[in-house]
Amino acid sequence: MQKIFAVQYTYVSGLGDERDAHRAAHREFLASLGPAMVAAGAYVDQPSAALLLVRADSEESVRDLLDGDPFKRHGLVHSTDVHEWSCAVGDLAGVLRGERS
Repeated sequence: MQKIFAVQYTYVSGLGDERDAHRAAHREFLASLGPAMVAAGAYVDQPSAALLLVRADSEESVRDLLDGDPFKRHGLVHSTDVHEWSCAVGDLAGVLRGERS
């Protein structure tokens, strides 16, 4: 059974224009991951970071999967923190267990 991983990207500071230039390709890449990409988005109050929820077998497979992200390929991601995550309560918990759509 695949697990859910919470991934936090921290972006290289001062490269907002470069991120803007590659944002469409970044979003297309994330969308292309299909069911592996549970959700993704920037923090509203901290635009220098983003949260991604990824479905995978291991931390290594998450990192391998995200290596193709244009933001990473263009050197815009300073760090990638990956943690296995358990969603215990709420609408998303039901979706992840297959109880809701």
